[in-house]
Parts: sequence; structure tokens; C-alpha cells
Amino acid sequence: MTETDSTTPRTGLAAIIRAMSALLLGIAILNIGSGALMAIVGVRLSADGASSLVIGAITSAYFLGLLGGSLFGASVIDRVGHIRAFVVYAAVDAVAILLLVFAGDSLAAWLVLRMVAGYAMAGLTMIAESWLNHRATNATRGRVLSVYIIVMNGAFAAGPLLLNFGDPAGAGLLVVASILFVAAMLPVALTRTGNPDIGEQTQLGLRRLFAISPLGVIGALTVGLVESSVFGLGAVYGAAIGLDTARISLFLAVTLGGVLILQFPLGALSDRFDREKLILAVALIGGLAALYIAVLGTPGFGHLLALGFAVGGLASPLYPLCVAEANDWLEEDELVAAGASLVLAYSLGATGGPRAGSAAMAALGPGGLFVFAACALFALAAFAAYQLIKGLSKPAAEQTAFQPVSWISAVAAKLDPRAPAEADYDAETEEYWDGDDEDEEGD
Repeated sequence: MTETDSTTPRTGLAAIIRAMSALLLGIAILNIGSGALMAIVGVRLSADGASSLVIGAITSAYFLGLLGGSLFGASVIDRVGHIRAFVVYAAVDAVAILLLVFAGDSLAAWLVLRMVAGYAMAGLTMIAESWLNHRATNATRGRVLSVYIIVMNGAFAAGPLLLNFGDPAGAGLLVVASILFVAAMLPVALTRTGNPDIGEQTQLGLRRLFAISPLGVIGALTVGLVESSVFGLGAVYGAAIGLDTARISLFLAVTLGGVLILQFPLGALSDRFDREKLILAVALIGGLAALYIAVLGTPGFGHLLALGFAVGGLASPLYPLCVAEANDWLEEDELVAAGASLVLAYSLGATGGPRAGSAAMAALGPGGLFVFAACALFALAAFAAYQLIKGLSKPAAEQTAFQPVSWISAVAAKLDPRAPAEADYDAETEEYWDGDDEDEEGD
């Protein structure tokens, strides 16, 4: 690191990560609990004899709550501050999880509790992302966002493995998931970090954004449909084809974890080749992998893991690829508002995905889940092909740089380094300053 005097702000990546270590720990614990709960709910309801349509409706309720929280959760945070809001939302999630123990077979109770849990999870994510944006500098925003995405996705993928530590049909695993949400409060409640304002969340408007980048909007919607259905109903599929709990947990972990391995290589490819062509190829290969699962019926477990890895590892990176494609057509001052609109498009798809996926399972059997996923991905590939035929693509030399992004909260759009520069934050003095990050090169 270069020598600096006492007035030089500590804005390097290492200093920011150290300052946000408590928050990142809290995020990791939260997402382990969230990933575990996604699996526990599916396995538990399947064991209780709930139909795929009922489980799909309950899963959709969670994503509906997530959408509501991302749209309206900021008012609580701005009113009471980040730390107290984090504690409140984590407590609400913990209580909603514990009440599932007493929900029995009441569909109304499950719907309401999962919707409440989704709303609170959106609030927690918004807090985390706005806090990270507050601390990140213009020179480090991209890398801070990448660290956050890795922590979030890695923890979420690890969550289903908790199925191996208890009986999903009993109360124990729900209690463990609730404990994780309570435990996530501890590092955050003890931090001395300040409370930044989230600020007004603006959207470009889906109609206007669709006119500018139809592939970006349709892609975000499609990824929402596929991810919510496959991740939300994957445990139901596993139980229906006769997998035991250990294999269901591993199948979900591998499917969720595929994005960690494939996202950055695909991002690197998207910076070298026309983005529309890559979206076409990724959607087509992911759709073929999903269709192969459906056609095999009950594939060998090794084949199932490989195909699940391909579906999750290819479908999930499509979202940042579509965000990048939309950004290629936008002015710099439109990027944050467009990011919020793409989160909305994803959330709308995620709200409907589990219901559509469960309807396909009811009509076609367990493999119907992956028939639905394949059809959605093939439709996206067909639209990307149409864009290419019409010549509606940007040459690689004119494209913006790829950046992994979050789909839960629109606040993460401000962390995108492609967005307009903001005043930098000094992690030591807790003040903003204007200027270059002089010691960034050494971190």
C-alpha cells in the first residue's frame, strides 16, 4: 500500500470489508437460514401430503412478500435506522418461522406466514445492500458487490444441507432456522456502523425500459420464473421421485451453488462476445439440461446432480447478463432506475413461477417442474434469436462491463460500478469526500 498521511481516507477494499465484516457475517447467517427454510418447507409439506399446487401457492406467497418488502420496506428503515430495523425484521422472520410449527394444515396460515417472512427478508436485504453502498467507494463498488454476491449465494446454497441435521417433518429444523435469524442479529446489533439514508427509490418504468431493452426485461422476468420454481419446488420434486433427505439436500445445494462456479466465467465471456448471442446460448443449454431431467424421469443421482448444477448454474447468471444487456442501451444516469425496474420484473416472475411450476407438476408429474423451466428458458432463447435476426444487438466493443448483481433489492443497483459516481465515504472518519481513492491500488 502506498504511504498516506493522516488525512487520507481509508476507502480501500480491505478497509471497507473489515468495516462491514459484522454485516457480512449477519448476511451469511441469514441466507443459510433462508436457504434451509426453502428446503424444509418443501420437504415438510410433501411429507404432510400437501399437493404440488398447494406448495406452489405457499412458495409464491413468499416471493409476493419479497416483492412487497422490496417496494415498501424502506419506510421502516428510514424511520428507525438500519440497526434497529435489522433487528426488527430478523425478529419478525424468526417469529414467522416458529409459528409454522403451529400452522398445522391451515393453508391460510402458511400463506400469511410465508408472505410475512418474505416481506421481512426483503427488508433485511435492503438494509444490507444500502449499508454496503454507503461504505463502498466509486473505485471499490464492483468488488464490494461481488464479495456480497458470493457471500449471499454461497450461504444460500449451503442452507439445504441443514436437512441432514434433523427430521424435516418435525419442529426441530424450523426451530434451527429461526435460531439462525436470531443469531444474525448479534453481529449487526453490536456494530458501530452508522445509519445511512436509503433515499428515494426511483424506477425507469417497465414499459419504457421494455421499449429500450425488451430482452433485458423479458430475461429478468424469465429468470424469476425459473429460479423461484426450481429452487422453491426442488425439494418437492426430490421427494416425489423418491430421494431421501440427504440426497434432496445435496441436490438443492448443488443446484443453488452452480451460480458460484459459472457466473464469473460467463460474465467474462459476455465482455468478449455479443451479449445477445451468449444469452441465447446459455438459455438454450440451460433449457436442454432442464428438459433432460424431465425426460429421464428418475435419473441416476449422479446425472441428476450434474443436470441440476447446469440448470441452476446457467439460469441464475442470466439475470446479471440481462441487466448488462439493458445497461448497454441506457444512459449513465438511467442505470440505477433501470436496475430497480429489472428487480421488479424479476420479482413479478418469481411470484408467478412456483404456481406455474406446481401446475405443470400436477399435470405432468414431478418432471413437469423441469418441463416448465425448459419452456421458459427456450422462450427466452427464441426471443434472443429474434433480436439477433432483427440486428438488435450491440457489438462487444460497445458493451458495458459485466457485473454480478442482486435481484432481491433495488438498492443494489447503486452498488453497480456502471452507475453514476457518488461522493466517497471515509470508513474511519465516517464522512464523505470527493477525490480519487489514492490507496486503492495497494489493497
